Amino acid sequence: MANQDNQKEALTPEEFFKKRFVALMADLGKNASKDPQTIWLIGSLAGSILSDANIVQWSHFKSALSAEAYNRLLAALKTQGNDLAKDKNHRAAYAVETIAISIIAPTMAKDPHIASGNELLDKMIGDAVGFYHKNPAQKPN
Repeated sequence: MANQDNQKEALTPEEFFKKRFVALMADLGKNASKDPQTIWLIGSLAGSILSDANIVQWSHFKSALSAEAYNRLLAALKTQGNDLAKDKNHRAAYAVETIAISIIAPTMAKDPHIASGNELLDKMIGDAVGFYHKNPAQKPN
């Protein structure tokens, strides 16, 4: 049994990312329609990022990121997500994680599951931005 535990811990960063990516996509597919507050938070965060970058479409934003901007954004999202998790603001931390996973996904696009899931995630984030713009005054918990 100890060997099984060691095997679980021996995931490469790519394997860990894929596992987390697949879990996120499954969770969003199953629960997105049941949790409009989290979708609003995802849309709010992505919408703010798009507004700051003066870009309309999420997938265009991701493809326009320089290596330096990519690293800065991921560092900021990591700090923000960790702070939100410490404060037990789980919905907002989940939104930050969703955005971070979306930012990372194109770097793993040689995996066909991630490549196809990335397109779906981009669409979902775009829809979440639209939901946020239609409901800008919503106050999520």
